[in-house]
Amino acid sequence: RVQYLGGSVPEQGPVLLVGNHPNGLVDPVLVASTTTRTVRFLGKAPLFEMPGLGQVMRGLAALPVYRAQDGADTGANARTFEAVFAALAQGELVCLFPEGKSHDQPELSELKTGAARMALGADARADNALGVRIVPVGLVYRSKRRFRSRVAVWTGAPVRVSDLAEMHRRDERAAVHALTERIAEGLRAVTLELERWEDLPLLELAERILFDEREGRVERLRDFALRLRELRAEEPARVDELGERIASFGERLARLGLCAQDLPEKLELEYTPLTVLAFLLSAALRLGLVLPLAALGALFWFVPYRLIGALAPRFATPDTLATARILAGLVLFPLWLALATALAGWRLGF
Repeated sequence: RVQYLGGSVPEQGPVLLVGNHPNGLVDPVLVASTTTRTVRFLGKAPLFEMPGLGQVMRGLAALPVYRAQDGADTGANARTFEAVFAALAQGELVCLFPEGKSHDQPELSELKTGAARMALGADARADNALGVRIVPVGLVYRSKRRFRSRVAVWTGAPVRVSDLAEMHRRDERAAVHALTERIAEGLRAVTLELERWEDLPLLELAERILFDEREGRVERLRDFALRLRELRAEEPARVDELGERIASFGERLARLGLCAQDLPEKLELEYTPLTVLAFLLSAALRLGLVLPLAALGALFWFVPYRLIGALAPRFATPDTLATARILAGLVLFPLWLALATALAGWRLGF
């Protein structure tokens, strides 16, 4: 369930999309969904050698990145840079994840300089007339390890590049460093930047206690996370006490089957006969019609669902768990349906 926030990706001209990278191969799909343009991705070279996935990567005209940590010759990246320069010169849209890896940390990792070098290098080759724009895209998952998790895809304002042209001519390293810092600032503006994952449910509950409207929720959570970081540095004991109180309140609501939105602004409630009748009819419909069908569906799909939940963690790290579950689901769910169909045909007649 995806929520799109912020601005939009330019519909034409050379653009570098840069995103944070918390969730393996799910992240590129979500970043690509921010635009109708064709996106050329950069991906680590080992992906191109994987059966099936390698053919998909090449079919999408993706470009390999050779990393020392994969045992590759990093000198081969010169060809990748040339391909990116050519793509940007033709007005294409290129996407990369400047953290250089998928990870399970609640905040941004230190960025690599590749994005800055590509943008500045492509512009320099065109005598700074190309006008490359760098657009940050933040991915904020509510619970990335669960099926059907909510995720916000947050497109930020383009990062300035052209004003660094003169610095790039004088001191390429300084210009690359300056642009990398700008990219990092742009990504921080569209991500939560938590200090630890345990803060997220507390921030969500605090936000829901204070605000009823859904509009602007992710932006408020980002502001909450920023203020929490500042307050924790100044008054850690106060933060711990407040966190315990919010957590305790959330546990009491959960025991009652409630959430913060269920709490009325006023304690005096008026239930009219019509309100009660509407509630009873709605509950009867759910219990009498929807619940039996849902129970049958849950029973039928229980085995492959549980198999995926049990097998995927054995072959994945926390940041690639969702990817492993999706790939396993693409295999196990159709197989289970085919098996059930064959069994029904054998017993009942095809």
